[in-house]
Amino acid sequence: MSSSNDLIQFFVVRLDADLREAWEERAAIVEFDGGLTREWAECLALLEVIRNHPARVLKSLL
Repeated sequence: MSSSNDLIQFFVVRLDADLREAWEERAAIVEFDGGLTREWAECLALLEVIRNHPARVLKSLL
């Protein structure tokens, strides 16, 4: 497992169910439609979830 993947997983396992679902869906879309690797898609999807739901993400980390 790469260090970037470790960091993504650190955040993802702490997301609530709805945010986790949003992350998984976004990662799949980015990977498929964007033609990116799964690792890059997961990184970009997490950034999207944080951008769209900053307070909820922060709450899930506390």
